[in-house]
Amino acid sequence: MRTSEIKKAAQGAWNKLNFGLPILHAKITGQNVPFQVLFSLTNRCNLKCSYCYADYPHRPAADLTTDQIFKIIDEFIELGTRRFNLVGGEPMIRTDFDQIVAHIKDRGVECAATTNGYYVRRRTETIKRMDLVCVSLDGDQAAHDATRGEGSWEKAMDALTFVRELDVPVQIAVVLNRHNLRTIEWTLELARSLGVAVGFSTPIAEAGPTAGRQSTYVASDEEYRNALKLVLDYKRRGYPVLFSEKSLKYAIDWKLPYAQDKIIGDEPDFEYIPCNAGKNFVIVDANADVYPCPATVEVLAPLNALKVGVKRALENTATHQCKTCHIPCLNDFNLLYSLNPGVILNILRTYHPRSQKKMFAAARRSVAAL
Repeated sequence: MRTSEIKKAAQGAWNKLNFGLPILHAKITGQNVPFQVLFSLTNRCNLKCSYCYADYPHRPAADLTTDQIFKIIDEFIELGTRRFNLVGGEPMIRTDFDQIVAHIKDRGVECAATTNGYYVRRRTETIKRMDLVCVSLDGDQAAHDATRGEGSWEKAMDALTFVRELDVPVQIAVVLNRHNLRTIEWTLELARSLGVAVGFSTPIAEAGPTAGRQSTYVASDEEYRNALKLVLDYKRRGYPVLFSEKSLKYAIDWKLPYAQDKIIGDEPDFEYIPCNAGKNFVIVDANADVYPCPATVEVLAPLNALKVGVKRALENTATHQCKTCHIPCLNDFNLLYSLNPGVILNILRTYHPRSQKKMFAAARRSVAAL
């Protein structure tokens, strides 16, 4: 093994220890610590994805100032945050994106970003400092451009290649919709060939002024269930699927229509994965409102981090009444912060580059045996 690989592996092990031990301590002591924060830096986006859960293209475009963002970040870090995932809108559309990443990294905290890929080549030095870049890619060119717009697939593919060339961890994020259900196998073969992992997510129900609109992306419950079964099958065959078997199986067995992505208020009448959002992970909206998770944006009543402070806003998110949802990535967070052994093992396998190499080798053997 090369020296650089040894250093990277050692750093990865240290990061996991540095992240995992405080979670264990918080669990034992019963503390609510915001270990992971999604920070929506802006409502602005250069694309208009048909399934956008918060309908960002129609939301106010005003951004927080750089100093306001720094203030919120610092307050979260003081309360124990270990990782920020910068989202939007399109986070890299902000001219101060480089400064925001630098501020987080200079404080010794992990920083990731989820992007449509349009601006990564403008951010080379910043990308090199990041712990993860997640590129949204909704299948092959026809499927992706059908929901995001012509030319967007080429930009996303270019971003994947570019970030890999920089030797920065990169993942693919897929929102399952009726345009891309036929491309699941294609996407997994692409992920295997590139040496990256891919996360398939069920769609978050729309909120805001356009909630309930008839969108072009909706698939039937049977189609979603069959798609998730296919994803789970490929995961069991060794393909690089991010989310745990438990979370995928939970989404497959969802007792309600998929259009109802969560249960708020009443206790479910089935065995369910309890929601941990608002306690150990949260999302900060572009106006500094703090919500438990993306599925609750403009659904639950938030407090604003600038008006009342991060600590008070978190006290509010910890008391929400959302019981459970079918979103695999959110349920992996719920299970992680509940210290579920199977999910912890899955994260160690799928989020570590050397472990991913073993998955890709297993997938190749599976394909060869067909």
